[in-house]
Amino acid sequence: MASCQKEQCEERSMALNDCLSLFPSQALNRQELNAGWRTAIATLGEGEDRGFPRLDFDDDAWAPAVVPRLHGATSGNEAIWYRVRFPRPRHRQRTLLRFDGAFLVANVWLNGRLLGSHYGYFAPFTFDISSFLLEENVLAVCIEAPVELDLSAKRHLMGLFNDSDTKPYPSRELGKLGEQYVWHVPMGLWRPVALEQVGHVVAEWLHCESRVEQGDLARLVLRTRLRNLDGRIMTGELAIRVAPENFEGGTPLEMRRAFRLNGHDVQELVVEVGLVDPQLWYPWTHGEPALYRAEVDVTADERRSATLRETFGIREVNLQTRAEGWTFAINGRPMFMRGANYCSQFFLDTATDDMLKADLELAKQANMDMLRLNAHVEPPGLYESADRSGVLLWQDLPLIGSYVHRADARSLAFFRDAVLSQAEELTHLGYNHPSVVTYAVHADPPWSHSLKWLGERHTEQLNRDVDEEAAALLRSLDPSRPVLPGAGDQDLHCRLGWSHGHWRDLAGLSPAFVSEVGAQALPNSNSLVWRHLNRGWPVADDDESWRYAGYQPAEWSSSGIGRPSAHPSRDACIRASQEYQAHLLRFAVDRFRRQKFAHCGGVLISQLVDGFPAISTALLDHVRRPKRAYRSVADAFAPLYLTVDLPENQAAVDGLLLRLPRGRLQHLRIVCINDDPRFDGRARLRWRIERERAYETSWWRELKAWFARRRFSGHDWITIPDQRDPATVIAEPLVRLHADGLYRVTAELDIGGKAVAHMEHRFLVGDPPRASEQVSAARPGQLAPRDQEALAEARR
Repeated sequence: MASCQKEQCEERSMALNDCLSLFPSQALNRQELNAGWRTAIATLGEGEDRGFPRLDFDDDAWAPAVVPRLHGATSGNEAIWYRVRFPRPRHRQRTLLRFDGAFLVANVWLNGRLLGSHYGYFAPFTFDISSFLLEENVLAVCIEAPVELDLSAKRHLMGLFNDSDTKPYPSRELGKLGEQYVWHVPMGLWRPVALEQVGHVVAEWLHCESRVEQGDLARLVLRTRLRNLDGRIMTGELAIRVAPENFEGGTPLEMRRAFRLNGHDVQELVVEVGLVDPQLWYPWTHGEPALYRAEVDVTADERRSATLRETFGIREVNLQTRAEGWTFAINGRPMFMRGANYCSQFFLDTATDDMLKADLELAKQANMDMLRLNAHVEPPGLYESADRSGVLLWQDLPLIGSYVHRADARSLAFFRDAVLSQAEELTHLGYNHPSVVTYAVHADPPWSHSLKWLGERHTEQLNRDVDEEAAALLRSLDPSRPVLPGAGDQDLHCRLGWSHGHWRDLAGLSPAFVSEVGAQALPNSNSLVWRHLNRGWPVADDDESWRYAGYQPAEWSSSGIGRPSAHPSRDACIRASQEYQAHLLRFAVDRFRRQKFAHCGGVLISQLVDGFPAISTALLDHVRRPKRAYRSVADAFAPLYLTVDLPENQAAVDGLLLRLPRGRLQHLRIVCINDDPRFDGRARLRWRIERERAYETSWWRELKAWFARRRFSGHDWITIPDQRDPATVIAEPLVRLHADGLYRVTAELDIGGKAVAHMEHRFLVGDPPRASEQVSAARPGQLAPRDQEALAEARR
C-alpha cells in the first residue's frame, strides 16, 4: 500500500503545481479558516473512492482538527484528509483560497470539484474559487507526506526533515531501533488557510532590485508580474510609494504606471527610480539594518484590485570562493563570518514569531552574524526578523544526501522538476530579504569530493546535473546573490575531534570556509528536556531512547568524553560532555579565526538550538537552556579577539590542555583579530603569565621560578588591526618556565582606560604529576609545605 501511495503522490505531482503562485500577501480583505476543521487518516485513493471530497459526504465521525498544525506521517500512514465548511463571503469581488503552507503535497477540492494541487512545503499557493462558490461550501484537502526508507534513492524534497542526524530517529539509526520507536516525517496544514478578497488583477511577485551607483544615489528597479484573473481586457494602473521603514529621513517617492492586460494574460512591468542619499542595509555587527517599504496599490476596471507591502534593503553581496579561502563582502566590506547552523523546530508549526525573534537574539548574544538554514526553509517570521535585526542568512534548498539512486526515467524527471520548481519558489520568497545573502542547492551532495567513499553514488551524474541546473536557474532569477551548487563541497563540514581524529588535529586544517563543526553534549541536568529523555542512572551505553534523540555512542567513546558507563553519575556525564564540547568549539573557532582572510573566510557551529528534545551538537537545548559551549563560543566569537599562539610543535596533549616542556625557552605570540569596524588606532596591551596550581616539586626549582616570575608580564602600545586585515601578531613574549604546574596567560587591550578585549588561556608545564604528587590549589602558586619555609627565606 505504501508504494502504491507513493506512486499516486508522484503521479499527481508530475504537473507539480496546478494552482496560482501568488507569493506576496495582497488581499483587500482576509478571512482565516481557523475553526470547524475535521480530519481523517486515509490514502488519496481511498478518500476519493469513499467520496471524501463530495459536498454531501457525512464527516460527523471524523475527529475535530486544529489548523494550522503538523502531524507525524509514518510508513503506511502517509496521508491525512481535512474538511471544513464555510459560507459564501459577502463581497462582490473575487475570492481566492490561499494556503500559506502545506507539508508536503496538497490536493484540494471545493464542493466536490478538484481545484488542483501543489508540491512543496514552504511556498504559499492559491486557487481562484470565485466561480465555484455556493451559499454553503465544503473544502476538502488531502495532504500527503511520503515516508521514504531507502535514503539513497529519495525522490521527495523534505531536506533534513526526512534524512539527517538532527531529527528524532536520526538517519544513522534507521532500522536499528526497537518497534516502539517510529520513523516519521512532518505532514499537514502547517500554515494558515484563508479566503482573500481581490479584484480582477493580482501580482504574482514583486521584486525590489537596488544598486548604489554613486555615493549619494541608488538605482531602484521595481519588477512585478501581473495576472489578469478575468477573461476580459483589463486596464488600470499601479500606484507606487517607496519610503523608509525603520529609520527617519528622506522624502517618500511616489509614481504611477499604467497597464493593459488581455483576458487571462500575464505581464511583467518594470519601474525605475533613483534614491538620493540611500541608507544601506548592514549586518548588525557592521552598522544599521536600514529597511525601505514599497507599497503598491493595483487598480483595475476602476476599482482597487490588490494591495502589496514589501520591505527591502539596499545592499550588495559578493562571495569569492577561491581555493585558498572564501571572502564574503557586504557593501564592499569584507567579513569573516561567525555563526551557526539553525533549525528552529522539527515541527515548524510550533515555531512562533516570538520564538524566532528570540533565537536571533540568542545568536547575536553569542556574537554571531550568520545563520545557515541547513537543508530546509524556515517560517516567514524568521526572515522578517533577520531583516530587522541584521542577522545574515545562508539559505539551503530542502535537499540533503543522495537522491534517485538507480531510479527509473520517470522518477528522475519528477525529481528534476521538483528541484527546479522549488528553486524558483525560493527565489521569489527570498528576493526582497536583505538578510538572505547566499543560496546553496544541495547539502552534502553525493558528488562532493569529501564523499568519494560513497562509490557508485558519488560518481553518478544525476544529482550533480540537477544541482548545477538549479544553481544556474537561481543565478538567472536573482543575480544579486551568490549561489553554491552544493554545501559541503568547497566548504568544510568538519568532523575532526568527533567522528574521527583528535581535537588537536583541528590545528592542522586550512579550510576555505567551515560551515559545520562541533561535538555532542548532554542538556543541563535541570533542563525540562530531560522529561523526554531517559534520566535514570546508570544508563546503557547504547540506550535506545538516547539514540532516538541523536546520541552517537561510538563518537562519545572515541572523542574522549567516554560512554555513560565511564561516569559515576548522570551529572558527571553531563559535565564531561559539556566540557569537551566547549573545549573543542573554542579551540576550533580560535584556530580558524587565526586564518582570517589568509585561508579561512568564516566558521559556523554545527547547531545553535535543538529542534526537538535531543542529545546533539547544539549550543542550546530544545527549551533554549544554554550548555557550557554557548558562553565559550560567544567568547571565541568576540568581534575584537585576543588569543595566544603556543609553540605547539613542542607541546604534548594532556586531557584538554597542552603541556609544554619545563625549562626550555618558549616563544609565545599574542594575536589580535578584529572583525569590528568601530575599533582602530592605538591601544594599550597588557599581558601576564602566572602559575595557578603547582605540583610538589623541589624547593630550588620553585626558587628559580620565583626569580624568573617578574619577567612573565609586559605592556606596550599597539595598533589595532583594521577590520579588513588578517590576524595580526601584536606581542611575542620569550619566557622560560622552570616550575611544573598549571599556568594561565592573560592579555587585555584598553583604549582610554576602558578594556575592549580580554584573553585568558591555560596550559601545563613540565612532566605529569606522579601518583604520589599532589596538586595544591589553595591559592595561585601555593607550594607544598616542606618547601614554603625555604622559599620564604630566599624572598627575604
